[in-house]
Amino acid sequence: MTKIPESLTHEIRHLTSELRRVEQRLKSELEPDPTALNDFRHAVDNARLTAWSVSELINAERVKKDPNTVMAFLSAERLRRFDQLVKSLCGDIERGLITVQTNGMQSLSDSVNTLQQRLTQASRQRTQAYKVKDAAS
Repeated sequence: MTKIPESLTHEIRHLTSELRRVEQRLKSELEPDPTALNDFRHAVDNARLTAWSVSELINAERVKKDPNTVMAFLSAERLRRFDQLVKSLCGDIERGLITVQTNGMQSLSDSVNTLQQRLTQASRQRTQAYKVKDAAS
């Protein structure tokens, strides 16, 4: 494996320090701008998942695991997280915290529709593969 550039290591350490500082401010100061806070939460969550994924790939390389096995594990983790989010969103909808007027609902609806299309396509392909396998037997 190639050595990580010092600048990336330095940036990670710097950001870690900054995140700890922001965390303390969030705990002690008045409400931040909701839009800025939401953007921050998404950025931190995405960075956390990326860092975790990279860490898992590095660990797999160190112990000579098959990267496809690691990627399958990472996909399973995304599915677990998605399942948790869906349950939380359903609860929010039932409590009236989320309505069709809530910011981001159209984007969510579009994403869910795209996911449904992909799931339907994958299911059809799987059914076709089983039919071909059964016909060959």
